[in-house]
Amino acid sequence: MRKSTLGQFNKFSTSFWKAAGLCCALFIVFSCTEKDEIQIFLCIGQSNMAGRADIEPIDTTSLPNVYVFNTEGEWESAKNPMNQYSTIRKGMSMQRLSPSWSFSQTLAKEYPNKKIGLVVNAKGGSSINEWKKGSKFYNESLIRALQAQKTGSLKAIIWHQGEADQGQWEDYADKFDSLVYYFRKDLSQPDLKVIVGEIGKWRESATQINEVLRSLPQRLTNVQTASAEGLTHKGDHSHFDPRSQRLLGERYAEKYIEMSRE
Repeated sequence: MRKSTLGQFNKFSTSFWKAAGLCCALFIVFSCTEKDEIQIFLCIGQSNMAGRADIEPIDTTSLPNVYVFNTEGEWESAKNPMNQYSTIRKGMSMQRLSPSWSFSQTLAKEYPNKKIGLVVNAKGGSSINEWKKGSKFYNESLIRALQAQKTGSLKAIIWHQGEADQGQWEDYADKFDSLVYYFRKDLSQPDLKVIVGEIGKWRESATQINEVLRSLPQRLTNVQTASAEGLTHKGDHSHFDPRSQRLLGERYAEKYIEMSRE
């Protein structure tokens, strides 16, 4: 009787520890996959990425499974203005509708089972020189992206900048190449997708910088350009109006979706 009881105990003990081992293995798997749960996008550039268009009622609805990274290093449900948590932004009263809003909205519809996380860190009026490696804008955006990656997987950089460089476009492409190289290096993602957007086409001075922006995909892999064709300004010949910001954001998202299918 004793031997039988002891044998039963040993069998139970063996089964218990096997089950415990399986639970530990599953926990490790879940812990590893949890990091990839949030699909992260770093949205940077100057004022049109920060957003200067009026926020209309259509832009105040909640977006399911869309989050924005706040200054406490936490994710919260996204709401406008999306650039409110930028660590380099201008005054809060200047932050309005950004293309990142409809960008995330479009992605949420395309990927309904995924969580979309945005790190929006734009600064109005900034030139590409102010974004070079080691600059405040570069460092702040890099730090926030690295913090966000602790709880998700960085999928792309969404870049809208160039208005400040319309008169000095000649070496813009070289500076952009360097910027992308260092972001990819410092984020440990050599093939990170980057999508740039054309600036508004309502000034003749935009022609050459837009030609440069369109040429960037031929210089670097995993880079695409979102068109600003047909977009209009808010009356100041500098900033997209609400309709145009929504269209631009959708075009960014369409480019990302296309790149992800390749």
